[in-house]
Amino acid sequence: MRTLTATLMVALALVTYAGSVMAGESLTGVRYWTAPDHTRIVVDLTGYASYSTRVMTNPDRVVVLVQSADAGDVSRSTAVGDGVIQHIRINQIGSGAQVVLDLEGAFEHNVFSLKPYLGKPHRIVVDVFSDVVRRISEPVTGDDGPVATRVIVIDPGHGGEDPGTLGNGVLVEKEVVLDIGKRVAGILRAKPGYDVRMTRDSDYFVSLRKRKQLAQTWGGDVFISIHGNSAPNRRASGTEIFYVSPGGASDQAARELADRENAADLVGGVSPDADNDVLSILVDLKMGGNVQKSSHLATMISNRIASMDLGRCAMKQAGFVVLKSLSMPSVLVEVGFLSNDQDVDKLKRSEYRQEYADCLVLAIDDYFACYAPMPATSDDTHTVAVGETLWSIARRYDISVENLRRMNGLPDDGTIKIGQVLSVEKS
Repeated sequence: MRTLTATLMVALALVTYAGSVMAGESLTGVRYWTAPDHTRIVVDLTGYASYSTRVMTNPDRVVVLVQSADAGDVSRSTAVGDGVIQHIRINQIGSGAQVVLDLEGAFEHNVFSLKPYLGKPHRIVVDVFSDVVRRISEPVTGDDGPVATRVIVIDPGHGGEDPGTLGNGVLVEKEVVLDIGKRVAGILRAKPGYDVRMTRDSDYFVSLRKRKQLAQTWGGDVFISIHGNSAPNRRASGTEIFYVSPGGASDQAARELADRENAADLVGGVSPDADNDVLSILVDLKMGGNVQKSSHLATMISNRIASMDLGRCAMKQAGFVVLKSLSMPSVLVEVGFLSNDQDVDKLKRSEYRQEYADCLVLAIDDYFACYAPMPATSDDTHTVAVGETLWSIARRYDISVENLRRMNGLPDDGTIKIGQVLSVEKS
């Protein structure tokens, strides 16, 4: 009798445990994106679920156990083969759903969960970091020796699990802006003297902070972020060009748009407020005069849009995170309203996207016709040209702003004059 009772109790416990597993959340999808420096895996869930992580070797793999979860109808094996991850495997075990990442090597990783946001469900995100390093290109060389290289940073917005705006169910913002960005990059790369970098060149997520860091690391001369717009008023149409404002947005619509774009990081698991750099923003802007130069760049884009009859265009100021603390002229271009039928019809056409890319390239040419960098010199001095800042000169000669200021006895505010000869000798 005691044996029977014990057996019944064990059986009841097993039934109760199985019921608790079945009562847990379910996996609804597993997605991945390959970026130049990491691969991101996103596990979609019907609700919040606890998880644990362990690393295993021989072979290398990361195992994430989604506790008390049902694997559901998710594919049990997905081939990746991107040099970082070989396969993603899903196993149903007694304690929940197991997500196994078969790795190509002993790579570092990060795991975090995300709450529902902007239509996204509960998610568990795994970033596996590769050992790929983006290299800065060598200066362009022409027939007459070194050519002054202008570094252009093209920043297609959104990407990966962050699609941006959905254009009337027809267009996806992340795809439209990437296509235009790649067209711009292609045209510029065919021209002498341009070194073009893209913050993303495929469909993967890049945080706002990482976009800024890349632009600074590459020593950009200009930064152009490309996005698609939307508005409750479906009659709103055309291009809007923004440059950063240390004093706030120029109107309520600009403020709301900046809030919406800044919230993009919440989709990818990064707080837009992760780096509170307001003071450094103001210092950079004061030293470099980049608000004025950004305004000039925005004006040149607007003029080209008008001359090429690409629709209405408005210039505004707003506090976009992606533009803040960049020591270079920077603009954010909203290429059209994906909530407007006419703009969607235009942006669907490859010919129009090419025209728009041509327009941006011509505006960049116009800008550098006014703010042309000087050819590289062979001695240890540099003559200040129109449009140059202490920061841009320091970047060209690979020395710090502080050292450049110190060796030339410059004032603390970094004031320099056109025609002034500076020592750029490395100590």
